Amino acid sequence: MIWIVTDSAQELKEEEQEGLRVVSLPICVNEKLLDHPIENEDFFALLEEESNVLSTSQPSPSAFEAVFEELTSRGDEVIALLLSSSLSGTYNSARLALLDHEAWQENVHLIDSGQACLSQSVLVARALELRNAGKSAKEIIETIEKEKKQVRLFAMLPTLKYLKKGGRISPAKAALADLAGVRALVTIDENGEITACAKTRGTKKGIRRVAELAADCGIDENRPVFVGYTGLDEQPMRDLQNALREVVGQEILAQMAAISQMLSVHVGPGACGIAFLPRED
Repeated sequence: MIWIVTDSAQELKEEEQEGLRVVSLPICVNEKLLDHPIENEDFFALLEEESNVLSTSQPSPSAFEAVFEELTSRGDEVIALLLSSSLSGTYNSARLALLDHEAWQENVHLIDSGQACLSQSVLVARALELRNAGKSAKEIIETIEKEKKQVRLFAMLPTLKYLKKGGRISPAKAALADLAGVRALVTIDENGEITACAKTRGTKKGIRRVAELAADCGIDENRPVFVGYTGLDEQPMRDLQNALREVVGQEILAQMAAISQMLSVHVGPGACGIAFLPRED
């Protein structure tokens, strides 16, 4: 059997029966590690409390060692499709786990997705799709290595407050942008880093622009498409779906998802986005 292993930076949940394992990225509150998973209601209550500073870290090599040992002991193969190494040390932790165990190296294959959250989910779903279609590990890896350079992510951030709290943007810049009603639109570039791709004034215009950017690329509905949101209110995602319908001229078939808590730490509630593979000519 071929197992797909990934991390909690993406949105798919662990599903043993589907051959999917998810290694959790630690979340810290005021530098104290949360030692157990929490529901979204509790997570966003912590995030929105002004006195709290939330941060994320990478799993330890031992977290990957435990998974790799369990799965390879059955004689199974593993494809570990992980968060962009430009954003996290997660991929390196898996690499270190593998370096210490030469016996696993023939059956465990690591892929730096170069992606995060919804776009990483697209690749994980695609790997599962290919595995279920009977493709070999070699064929899956070759396809994902090609498609990870093609996958697109566009998202709208309603505020820069949480990037400021995490030290990723200056307080003055965040305050000026929020005061002016600026909505940042972000993507993931060829280096696997989150970068601004546009800005608008107002949430409605921001969501519309996300839909336009996606439509301009050509959305391939024959491969996985994810539309997601942060927070407890699905409305931004619904608004994006409506904008996509207006711009494209038809309903876009997509998997709907609450964006991972790991990414939500950095962007806060109210964000929405879409990830997909463009149509091939």
